[in-house]
Amino acid sequence: NELLPKPVEVLSGYPVGLVACGEFHTACILQNAPHVYTWGLGLSGRLGHGDENDRLTPTFVEALTGMQVSTMACGGHHTAAVGDHLQVMTWGGGAFGKLGHGNRLAQSTPKVVVALQGKRVIQVSLGPHHSAALTQKGEIYTWGQA
Repeated sequence: NELLPKPVEVLSGYPVGLVACGEFHTACILQNAPHVYTWGLGLSGRLGHGDENDRLTPTFVEALTGMQVSTMACGGHHTAAVGDHLQVMTWGGGAFGKLGHGNRLAQSTPKVVVALQGKRVIQVSLGPHHSAALTQKGEIYTWGQA
């Protein structure tokens, strides 16, 4: 809880290329080495570390090691990233089907959204109970409860 902006000391010296905030968590992608870090409330696995533990400082998402993540988004209870071959991965709370895995189950590590494979997604956006993806062709896909 801060009243004035201050730098995230853990990331000092590591240029960040993208930052995304959800209601209860934050994620970022480093510029030079495409590593993803998340921190905040870990409930339902939204941080992608394979557990539900809270992280008070940015923590490397090991499940994305070696993956070229180009963009990502944070929702109220879930997270999405666009990785290698422009494929979408989601994780976190699965209520309303917002992860796109064909069920309503939580997922504590990044998992590919099979229904979007080959669609060449360039952007993702997350609401509290739904998700959306934009493809290179200008098509929009949505899932969950809007």
